[in-house]
Amino acid sequence: MKLFHVADVHLGRRRLDGRLPDSDLAAAFRYVAKKAIEERADVFLIAGDLFDRPTVGPPNLRQAQQVLGALKANGIPVIAIEGNHDRAFIHSEEPTWTQFLAEDDLLVLLRITFDPTGPILTPWDPARKAGSWIDYGGIRFVGAGYLGAATPFKVRQIVSRLESDKTHVLLLHAGPDYFVGEGGGFSSSDLRALNEKVCYLALGHIHRPMRHSDWACNPGSLENCDLSEADYDWYFGGAALARGYAVLEIDPAQGQRPIDLRIHSNPRRYVHRITLDCRPFGNKTKDGAAALIKESVRLIRAARVAPESVIDLRLTGRLNLNRISLDQALAANEIESQAEVFAVSLNFAGLDVGGSFAGIDPAVKGVSREELEKGAIRDVVASKYLWGIEQREDEFSAFCYELKQAVREGKSGSELAEQIGCSPLLDLIVRSKLATTQSQLIQNILEGSA
Repeated sequence: MKLFHVADVHLGRRRLDGRLPDSDLAAAFRYVAKKAIEERADVFLIAGDLFDRPTVGPPNLRQAQQVLGALKANGIPVIAIEGNHDRAFIHSEEPTWTQFLAEDDLLVLLRITFDPTGPILTPWDPARKAGSWIDYGGIRFVGAGYLGAATPFKVRQIVSRLESDKTHVLLLHAGPDYFVGEGGGFSSSDLRALNEKVCYLALGHIHRPMRHSDWACNPGSLENCDLSEADYDWYFGGAALARGYAVLEIDPAQGQRPIDLRIHSNPRRYVHRITLDCRPFGNKTKDGAAALIKESVRLIRAARVAPESVIDLRLTGRLNLNRISLDQALAANEIESQAEVFAVSLNFAGLDVGGSFAGIDPAVKGVSREELEKGAIRDVVASKYLWGIEQREDEFSAFCYELKQAVREGKSGSELAEQIGCSPLLDLIVRSKLATTQSQLIQNILEGSA
């Protein structure tokens, strides 16, 4: 049996304030579906985050209907789970647009519910359009979906209730604990337990392509939901890395692991990274912004990039925003126009920005409120000693900003507590404090006995 596996399609994703069309994401999804039809796939898997948000716009719903309709017309069943972007909250019972597609018979949506005794595994009910598993072609497909911070515990519970004599494919929207920043990642021991009863683990959530041995896989995102994801197309040494969709074959009679498993790349809009050193003009009081734009255009033209490319322009060095009036949006538009490229993103992550972030400085035109707030948090963090997370101040600042956004969105106290408890940074701080306390205690004991 041949399976196609995608995850993190994120239809409707808004990128670069809408300057990048969301049709890019639909085109990537359409391409993989066409390949599945051409290669006569038996099943098409979607391991979560078909949509980018719980509220789906009509054009994005239509994109999903058209692709799924083509698969259905060619006799290829689609089996899906929901990711963290498909539902408003992890425990929400509100209807979702993925359920809507299931009710229209465009996909089979699998979801496992839990009670105090553990997971409730129920067969797919065609009448209710609901269930935890479905048998097809001698394989049992089980949908775990997104389980949040409780992923390791709940996955162990699910595994304990899988029948040993079945060939299982498990769909799970999660990643390894060393990569999942908000918690809820699985460990190597969890993988070993899964491998005892699962023939293939179809993963999502982490947009980077990952293979775990020859039986578990996350193919990565189809399109760049964020420009930084373009880095996922390359190994650290510079060699090309496949990302997009997985194709595998399973013999239900063997059932221990796939016969063949490969990740393939699909076409996507190319992101070209260019680094601009701002030091030569970063402190000019006259025509500093014009000099920045001129040098940016020169670098882009020298790189000979294709007109449809996106430029990730990474600014380095120092830029004194107290002395240069830089309208970020206008600068990006001017560079796009002069360099004749599709879109330009000004990336300030590696820039030493002069001036205060504490308030909204009217001289800093076009710099978003988010950037200013993150910068203010970084200033505070930089002035404090953070136990256990030295050299991770930027990550801690981003986490604080996420908490601030959660408060703005009206998240409850329990949801905020779960978000804090899921952060690996908290664990690092606790461990460091404990180690320091133990060290001080030992020192006191030694000094007392001396």
